[in-house]
Amino acid sequence: MTRVATLALVLLALAVPGSAFAHATVVRTIPANGAVVAKAPTEIRVVFDDVVRIGPGIAAIRNGGGSVLGDRPSVAGERTLVIPLKRGLANGAYSARWSIVSDDGHLETGVIAFAVGKGKPVAALAAGSNSPRATDVVARWIFYAGLLVAVGVALSALVTRPRDGERIALLLSTACVLAAVGAGEEAHRVGLDTRAGTAFAAELIVAIVVASVAGAATLERRLLRPALVLALGLVVAPAFAGHAYDPGVNRVNVPADALHLAGAAAWVGALVGFFAFREAQRRRLVLLALGGVLLLAVTGVVRAWWELIHLSQLWDTSYGQTLLVKTGLLLASLALGWLLRARIRRRAGVELVFVAGILVAVSVLVLLRPGRDAQASPPVRISTAEPSPQPPPPARDAVVIAKEVGDLGVALHLQRQRTTAIVLSPAGGGLSGLDVRLNGRSASACGHGCYTVDRAPGAVVDVQIDKFGPTLRTTFPVPAARQRADGLLRRIEVRYRTRRSVFFLERLASSPSQEVSALWRLEAPDRLAYQIPGGADGIVIGNRRWDRSTPDAAWRESAQTQLPQPATQWNQIANVNVVAADAETKTITFVDPTTPAYFQVVVDVHTLLPRSVSMTAAAHFMVDRYIRFNAPRAIFPPR
Repeated sequence: MTRVATLALVLLALAVPGSAFAHATVVRTIPANGAVVAKAPTEIRVVFDDVVRIGPGIAAIRNGGGSVLGDRPSVAGERTLVIPLKRGLANGAYSARWSIVSDDGHLETGVIAFAVGKGKPVAALAAGSNSPRATDVVARWIFYAGLLVAVGVALSALVTRPRDGERIALLLSTACVLAAVGAGEEAHRVGLDTRAGTAFAAELIVAIVVASVAGAATLERRLLRPALVLALGLVVAPAFAGHAYDPGVNRVNVPADALHLAGAAAWVGALVGFFAFREAQRRRLVLLALGGVLLLAVTGVVRAWWELIHLSQLWDTSYGQTLLVKTGLLLASLALGWLLRARIRRRAGVELVFVAGILVAVSVLVLLRPGRDAQASPPVRISTAEPSPQPPPPARDAVVIAKEVGDLGVALHLQRQRTTAIVLSPAGGGLSGLDVRLNGRSASACGHGCYTVDRAPGAVVDVQIDKFGPTLRTTFPVPAARQRADGLLRRIEVRYRTRRSVFFLERLASSPSQEVSALWRLEAPDRLAYQIPGGADGIVIGNRRWDRSTPDAAWRESAQTQLPQPATQWNQIANVNVVAADAETKTITFVDPTTPAYFQVVVDVHTLLPRSVSMTAAAHFMVDRYIRFNAPRAIFPPR
């Protein structure tokens, strides 16, 4: 029970936050993903924040056409992947897939899209899988199996000092050959010019040396002890090849990782010793196994501290899920071992079977990016350089509500069994290519800027938007009741347009950092004036207009198309519903499909005149608060 409790600390430690550092993360691409460029590029550059080498599967195509690769890809300055393109690319959309091997041996791929001249950059290529390949997992399994048996046999032999030296030397030599095969395969895969490749090459040399000395020890027994001591050095190089030596990670992780391997090797060596050593001292082997498991647990806590940032990464990331599988197999092995404690050889056999499974999980784990890197990766931003096509209109039975969310306008179309989000681009139209979640469910694309889930909205709709810079989140309260109100809105329009004058304050924004407030007067039949405090003023009377940039600047007169007043901010209406009401007011929501613009009007039930009007459109977030109606004429030509 003590061992199980100790190992449980590993899971508890995963909830403790650590520091986040990334490696081989994309800093930028040239041209940018989603860009529309006037001049055809001759190459694509993908800039990373760490050393990289060329990976497999690099491609560049004209969408709907053939390859536009100009030459072999290369790496410039160790951190920039260069993909040459054919010269004189014609106008149109293009896609490119990049692929690199990071300095710690991870294979990473991605896709960018761009257009020359006019066009919508949409990726026609798919990124290759960043998941570990089966051949890589097999190579790592062979490497770790050989390493743990070699180091484990060395430890158990040094602790118990059995007399059957020839068998020990043969077992050590064989295990080192396995470790050398796995290390050589990994060094070849990632390349000697990477940190991981250099470390595996060093491991290959050490394993060959130990295998050679151990082989000689079958004939010359006095060489056995030097071989056993040299074998202990096999735990060092893997720490420099993997996550423990990533840039920015505390260097305490390097000895912790080496000791983690040593603890696992001690456990494995004791299990092997029960079978391989004819004169084994069982008590010492039990103590070696117990000490190995305790060391494995303590160093596992240290490593978990640095590899995961949040507890949720245990189930949200492949790395965390694999870590759970590894820990579960380890706990199951120890539990079964405890049940079979009276049958020592059978217990050792069962635990060795579980060790083989644990090594599969470990071989996958070391090839995955840890949670701290997933947290540190810079957000992807969909390009808004060009206007997009308009989103689809709401269904006839949908209630519409909308608001400003960062730089985006977000509207919801609410139906009984469907929730749809419309995301309006700052450049105009619907913004596609985003990852949108509605009440925690991933939404499917349903048109330009349209994302839907086949679920009832509930009391609230939580919206999460990714791939447009940092994650955007907001919550929409869902109207508890609804009542069609087309006729009511028409009566409100008539009442509004027949007023002699309208006086309101307006807040107009295009983003959270760009907004302006103004005082507006509208007078029948064709007069209006606005004033921005400390800023511009304007007066329109019939077909004449006067403007000035500041209150003390001179007025400038110009021609003006006649504007009948008072005029509403919308032209057409659809999906008109009363969504809230009390003794004094009613709240009406609707959409003007010609823009599209989403409105919310709070109207006085006694006068049928608006108290406030809110509008959400692409890069236009407006709130008007009405002050007075039918005031005396106050708009005259400036003096």
